[in-house]
Amino acid sequence: MGFSESKFYPSRLFLGEGAFCMEYEEDLKKLESNVEKMLTSLDSAQEDKIKLQADIARLEQDKKGLEEQVKRLKDEKKNIHQRVSGLLGSIEKWEKLTVAQSDSLSSAKGVGKDTFEPVQGVLIGN
Repeated sequence: MGFSESKFYPSRLFLGEGAFCMEYEEDLKKLESNVEKMLTSLDSAQEDKIKLQADIARLEQDKKGLEEQVKRLKDEKKNIHQRVSGLLGSIEKWEKLTVAQSDSLSSAKGVGKDTFEPVQGVLIGN
């Protein structure tokens, strides 16, 4: 045994060859324990990864379904808006016709003109 060996493992010089092997035995046991812990952690991480990938796939499906629902609701809103606008247009035409008929009746009878103004509205949420 040379000087360089005693520099790194001083217990070997004083305790003999058996102590040197015991020191390695303890280090190897620690290493084995650490490797086992690391492998267990890796297994757990891989399981978590698989679960997360499944969650991502499920969430992407949910997102796709929600996007389709939003599109359908927007189309429905547009349809309702068009129908309500049509109804409002019909009401406005009726009001104008009623005012015109009222004016013609008033002028025919010589009675003063009623001050009737048609109600106009704007549909909110275009």
